[in-house]
Formats: sequence, structure tokens, C-alpha cells
Amino acid sequence: MAATDFVVTLSGGAETSPFRTYRPGEQLRGVVNLFVDQNLKCKHFYIRLGWHTEGRGTRHSEKLNELDIFQGELSSSIPASHDFTFYLPDQPWSYEGHYISIVWGLEFEIDVPWGKNLKHFEPFILQPQRQTETEWT
Repeated sequence: MAATDFVVTLSGGAETSPFRTYRPGEQLRGVVNLFVDQNLKCKHFYIRLGWHTEGRGTRHSEKLNELDIFQGELSSSIPASHDFTFYLPDQPWSYEGHYISIVWGLEFEIDVPWGKNLKHFEPFILQPQRQTETEWT
């Protein structure tokens, strides 16, 4: 089975720890670089924008947008680089609670014929702009 490194660089939004933060309606841009250890046939390379819940109860997820950005041969000698852009929806916002969390992210998936698909998940935070204490005075 091929080993693949997904190196994702997100731009836009604000750099926060531990994940990049975006506001509703904002544009999320980025680039993904793929490094494979052997030549690999790729039926499709998908990038999906979505969210899922974690915690107690039934897990829910929603994929809001999907890009099919590549079909063909991935070469072990040449890294593949692909740009992407998504516009973020108004809701639901990211949330981390005691019983449930809403996690936003990008899912990267290489559809490998007759093999296990290669996947990577890159989380980010979706939240409205919050006023700081100094803005109130």
C-alpha cells in the first residue's frame, strides 16, 4: 500500500491556536501538496468541505461542497500541488462542549482503484467575530 503525505497550507482567516479561525461567509483558500512513496493511479482526488459532530449520541455530518481536482497518475518523483477555494456558510458554528462538539474541516481523499483510499482531515474553526472588552469602552 502506498504511503502519502498530505501537506495542507490554509490562508485567509486568522491564525489561532491550535487551528486557523474563519468567519461565516469568508473565503477559505489553500494549497495541498501530495508526496507519494510510489507511483499511484488516482481515479479521483477529492477535497470536501464539511462538518461533523463528536461526543455522545449519534454522529452527524454534512458535506457542503466537493471539488474533484485531479484524475491520473501521481508520481513519486514529482510532488503534486493543487490550489482550492471554498466560501464558508453562515452556520453551524464550531462548538466544543462537554457532551458534543461541532468540528469543521477539509477532507482530502485519493480514490485508489482496487485499494484502500488515502485520506487526510484538516480541521479549522468557524465562528462569528467576537467583540473584545476594549471595543466596548
